[in-house]
Amino acid sequence: MTTPERAIGSPAAASPSLSVSATPDQLPVLRSLARTVAAHYALSLDGLSDLVLAVDEAATILIGHALSSSALTCAFDEDTDPAAVRVMLATSTTGQITTSTSSFGWHVLEILVDGVVLEQVPPASPEQNWAATITLAKGLQAPT
Repeated sequence: MTTPERAIGSPAAASPSLSVSATPDQLPVLRSLARTVAAHYALSLDGLSDLVLAVDEAATILIGHALSSSALTCAFDEDTDPAAVRVMLATSTTGQITTSTSSFGWHVLEILVDGVVLEQVPPASPEQNWAATITLAKGLQAPT
């Protein structure tokens, strides 16, 4: 198998990721990344659109709690579950995110993807910051 075939056959082999400033003006960049990378997976057009919107919503939640100087990282992973594409968005936050799982934004995420998890790690020492990650999972279409 040649290198281009491997890249097309297994888009997660490169584990695409991008770090940007955790600011609202970077949302179009994250949407573009999500649209470009997700287009290489077995998703319907609706599934692709749903994943891009979910990335935007998750990033918006994290940006709202991010430290002013922090980066927001968006990474794709298919290795954990070959039947789904996973997108992890992570940043350093000012404190614990208290987004309710009954909030409108969280409800939107649950509708758009098949799984959504918010993980938070408290600082190990007073001079460190909270770390927050939202992981989105979207099931892939079965091969025909």
